[in-house]
Amino acid sequence: MIEIQCLGPPQVTLDGGQPPPELLWRKHLALLVYLALSPRGRTRDHLVGLLWPEKEEAKARHSLNEALRVIRRVAADALVTEGDLVRLDPSVVSLDLDEVAEFGRATEFMEGFSLPDAPGFEDWMGVERDKRRGQSLEELVKAAVAAVARGDLVEGRAAAQRAREVEPLHEPCVRVLMHIHALEGARALALQVYDRFTGLLSRDFGMEPDRETQELAKRIRDERIVRGAPPLDTAAHELVPMVGPGRDCLSKCVSVWHSTQAGSPTVIVLRGDPGTGKTRVGDELAARARLEGAVVAQARAFENDRVENIWYALLRGGLAVPELGGAAPEVLAALGKTDPDLLTRFPSAREVASVTVPEPFAQAVFAVAEARPVLLVFDDADRAERRLIESIGAMVQRAGAARLCVLLTASTSSLQAGVDELSQRIGRDVPGDVVTTDYFTTDDLDDLVTWAFPAYDAESAERLRRRVLADTAGNPFLAVEFVRAVRAGLDVKDQRDGLVWPDRSRTLDQTIPGELPAAVAAALRMRFKDLTQDGQAMLRAVAVIGGAEPPELLARAADVSEKRAEAALDELEWERWLAGDAHGYKFVTRLAELVVLSDMVTAGQRRRMLQRAGKANG
Repeated sequence: MIEIQCLGPPQVTLDGGQPPPELLWRKHLALLVYLALSPRGRTRDHLVGLLWPEKEEAKARHSLNEALRVIRRVAADALVTEGDLVRLDPSVVSLDLDEVAEFGRATEFMEGFSLPDAPGFEDWMGVERDKRRGQSLEELVKAAVAAVARGDLVEGRAAAQRAREVEPLHEPCVRVLMHIHALEGARALALQVYDRFTGLLSRDFGMEPDRETQELAKRIRDERIVRGAPPLDTAAHELVPMVGPGRDCLSKCVSVWHSTQAGSPTVIVLRGDPGTGKTRVGDELAARARLEGAVVAQARAFENDRVENIWYALLRGGLAVPELGGAAPEVLAALGKTDPDLLTRFPSAREVASVTVPEPFAQAVFAVAEARPVLLVFDDADRAERRLIESIGAMVQRAGAARLCVLLTASTSSLQAGVDELSQRIGRDVPGDVVTTDYFTTDDLDDLVTWAFPAYDAESAERLRRRVLADTAGNPFLAVEFVRAVRAGLDVKDQRDGLVWPDRSRTLDQTIPGELPAAVAAALRMRFKDLTQDGQAMLRAVAVIGGAEPPELLARAADVSEKRAEAALDELEWERWLAGDAHGYKFVTRLAELVVLSDMVTAGQRRRMLQRAGKANG
């Protein structure tokens, strides 16, 4: 078997060993590579003219025969001659170009190799280099896009950066890298990539970026992609990568979302135990949809939330875009009863008499979806009124060819019958998918530990993985908090009694904080203490007063100015303690709320907060 490496400096191995030196003579090597890439074969006249154009015909043919003799001597089975035609048997020749994955290598075809006295071969190498470079770029960008779709931003960024090494002005690569930085919360870095690319393009070619690239830069500048920029140093507040089931869930959701782009309205029901990453998946899907130019509106339901509250949150949380003006004035007038600000933004609605309009919200969504794709995200939908779930199913069924996708998250332990009924209808009379989050496996925990401690040896990583599994049972929220705390210096060298917690027969909503393993409770306390003082005060206020209260009331309860409270709430969203929308803030998981109430709030603090909020008897 002849193995030929063409990417990078050309190399040849023969049955796994070194070939004789004469096979590696420059023109012998050139002939070998050329024939390997010409599976149908070449005539002797063609090969003579390509490699020995400077010689007389007789001498050139002698040189060709000598080169063929060397190949036949070292690998008789490889060389096939049929009259004047010469070729290599592909079954006994292996090329690194045959492996698609090899296109991901940022190396040049036959790097450093040249035949100055064979201009035809030099021209062929130039064409091959351009072809392989294009294939390499295509595969790298494809790999980066696939990694982003499943939430692996680290792998996606690595692939995109390798593509830039191959071609700094490859525009699809620039867009992918901008996407990735924006999803990581590094908006300034995303725009820096754009500005550098724009400068090079203008300097070298006097051109501007494509419209698609310009629009992406504008969206990154103007819109809140994930959770804004981190409040403090990015390195100290690094976004934890998605690992395990979360990646698969995100990939499925992205796939359903993309089917919506073709005019197929869909519903995604995302279910799972508390702490398994439902909110994170919803946020990540929303971020990707925004970057693609969609209208995205998010709402998070509180207990027994009325449908009208959810509509208000969606209107304030992204749906009140200029395209909403395409709805009929009476529809806007009806929505104005829920959100009076709409009457100011769309004056035509004020001139309409107060009339009853059936399903005004659905009609408004359809109007927006005629202009741009729409993604509606309902977090904790099982906590809202049942008629919210029923109205969603009816809206999607009536959506026709609207580019509309609705994502609902719900706990598997919920008794909300509406979610169960909608889940059963999906795939029958309601298009979409039911996606389920899950606990981390040992392989997932290995990925998490490797991210947090890349310098750990195998034994140390295995020891920590076993400890995380024992203390958290693989619950993603607890496992991430545990590993982050260890990374920040939490000492977990004390021995445990070997019991696994929590009991899989109980949910985190049923678990009281006092039952937490000491190391897990310490990890959460440590994460709390890492917050700013304003962040701690606002988190206590949300736990005691309730996140559905206006921000100014929360600020008063926390004894923090409204301006500082706003910055603190941004910090708590970035650190994934809270998730917010237009009608309030919620803890990302009930367990975090319970831990704050039991371990981070004294009776005196609770009493004073209620007094400042005017709820002393609440």
